Amino acid sequence: MTFKESVQKIQEYFKEELKSFRTGRANIDLVSDIKVEVYGASQPLKQLASIGVQDVHTIIVEPWDKSIVKNIEKGILSSGRNISSAIDGNIVRISIPETTEETRKDLVKLLNEKLEEARISIRRSREEEKKKIELDEKSGAITEDDKRDGIKNLDQATKDSILSLEKNASEKEKEIMTI
Repeated sequence: MTFKESVQKIQEYFKEELKSFRTGRANIDLVSDIKVEVYGASQPLKQLASIGVQDVHTIIVEPWDKSIVKNIEKGILSSGRNISSAIDGNIVRISIPETTEETRKDLVKLLNEKLEEARISIRRSREEEKKKIELDEKSGAITEDDKRDGIKNLDQATKDSILSLEKNASEKEKEIMTI
């Protein structure tokens, strides 16, 4: 895998992680990837039901197979996302509580941890690519000038990638801290 492909995957994963952060407003991305044990396997909620937003604090989950309503509720409660659900006939209502200042600060702390993990992954990919460039130079496939330029371009791409992650994290932090 090339450096560019690796960074793209890291950025996509980070963006998906950001979607799961609770901001006090109902958003289907908050629950769509919750794993539910059904039919002898663990499947994401989005593959088992239609998910919609009823109001600012309520998400509605309507399973296509009505017999798995209890499984969905169990999956939601065991997801560790601090959200409550209730079965209402054949649908599951998910209540999104207001976030307190303390909760928002904890979410920002977790956000920063996820950001640091993504930065580390990008730096690790950079190191792997740098080793490839150095090996190419040692084997004679590229010149010393090409090596220097390649590493310079790699450093700039790394810096740009990390700035992009930080921008996304900063936007999410503003969204989390907005009351």
